[in-house]
Amino acid sequence: MKKYILKVPSNQKARDWFQFVKESLNYVNDVDLLIVDFNNVRFMETDDFVILACLIESFYITNCEVKFIGGTERFNNHLFNVKFKEYWKEGFDRTKFTLSHNRTTLCLWKISEDMIYTYSMYAKQYFERYTNNKDLIPLSSNMDEVFNNVFDHSRSPVTGYIITQYYPKNNKISFSVCDFGIGIPTSINNDKASKEEKPLEDWKAILKSLERGFSINSTPRNRGFGLSNILELTETSNGKLLILSNNGFVEKSAGKMYVSGEVDFDFSGTLIKVEVDLNTFVEKDDLDEIFDF
Repeated sequence: MKKYILKVPSNQKARDWFQFVKESLNYVNDVDLLIVDFNNVRFMETDDFVILACLIESFYITNCEVKFIGGTERFNNHLFNVKFKEYWKEGFDRTKFTLSHNRTTLCLWKISEDMIYTYSMYAKQYFERYTNNKDLIPLSSNMDEVFNNVFDHSRSPVTGYIITQYYPKNNKISFSVCDFGIGIPTSINNDKASKEEKPLEDWKAILKSLERGFSINSTPRNRGFGLSNILELTETSNGKLLILSNNGFVEKSAGKMYVSGEVDFDFSGTLIKVEVDLNTFVEKDDLDEIFDF
């Protein structure tokens, strides 16, 4: 049995993570057993989890067995709480929603076309219970936007993963979505190529996707490739937005200028991380409860 060991990076540096992904993907079709090694890991952000999930999935879909080793007791407790290790066990349905063992995290979820609206609405209802009755419809609708774009444009072989985390100390929610598809710049430039226009640099294409009213060809269910609603959400909620796709990145914090440019590594796919401050959301209207059916 041929095996490959994924030594998960010990830090949150993007360059190290995506170099790790690129090198590991070279072995996808050559191994029967994937060993995920957490020996150097003590903490992972939501974006780390979805990147790693897409990487593991890339091996798993080739009928590769997945095992886990290492990690501190505290970190493994967190993995247990979000059921991370269960997702690649035989018989586990990763397309269905599953409850976590703690109240601050929605489990890792493999994005399923049939479950898009179920996940976002459950996320809304789940976190509203712990957020002083705030109305989280803007959060759930923006999750829908991201999910639909994964299916309409990414052409990702692993469809993508999401995880959502609530931080009670500062009353914030962070969610990250990742896929290993063609990337936002490629999708936009392919559409531009049909019009014989000069291709945009990757970071400029990402900025283009954030413009209000911008869209490319979509299925009827989707509003287009425009991600302006997500940008508006982070602005109005004192939040942060990170989009990293192919060789470009865009970061935007509420009330501040864009930080954007080219990265010094190659990532085939898209990572979107959104952080919002729940203190900025409006109170839930009691009338909404009466007509919520």
